[in-house]
Amino acid sequence: MPSKVLIVEDDSTTRVGLAELLEGAGYEATAVGTFEEGQHILRTSPPDLLIADVRLGPYNGLQLVISSPIPIPSIIITGFADPVLEADAKRRGADYIVKPVDPAVLLALIEQKLQTARTGFGVPRRWERKQVIGGLPAQVENAPARVVDISYGGLRFEIPRQADQSPPRSFHLTLPSASLSVKAHLVWKSLIADQTWLCGAALSPDSASPAWQGLVDALT
Repeated sequence: MPSKVLIVEDDSTTRVGLAELLEGAGYEATAVGTFEEGQHILRTSPPDLLIADVRLGPYNGLQLVISSPIPIPSIIITGFADPVLEADAKRRGADYIVKPVDPAVLLALIEQKLQTARTGFGVPRRWERKQVIGGLPAQVENAPARVVDISYGGLRFEIPRQADQSPPRSFHLTLPSASLSVKAHLVWKSLIADQTWLCGAALSPDSASPAWQGLVDALT
């Protein structure tokens, strides 16, 4: 079965050209032009590899890497060299290449990243992360939030942006439906829409209780 590659590129000529290149090399390519379309596919039908332009309207292609429900090998393509963005991409495990893209170089990089993923030489997660379909209503301190995935050691959640305030570094998260409250520490945050933060957090050691583990185990 051919590997599936998702291309998110707002320039139609580049998008079509990349799709034709990959299909000609034997990959199954899906090409879309907006951040929202890419995010939807990542959440509903994850590919084996993501290729995204760094600029997608008001969004940044790296936000697709960050917000993916599961870790996916990624390549960020840009028209301008930017050492800061390149360093940020590498910290998140994504390669960063500048247009014009050499087709042979791109195909070699794709195969290398897919091979690494297949053989398991990437950095493994300590715990399996489980997606919460539809989200789980929660409260971060007194603010409403929505948990999008959880593991034994952490979680990711969405929370409305409040003025210029960022999510707290340490907080109590309450899940009313499970009558459960845990203490967690913010690991990273990304603004995924003008008024929404997507956040990753780690549980405090004393919060990894049997009740929390039972909640994780109950998710299929």
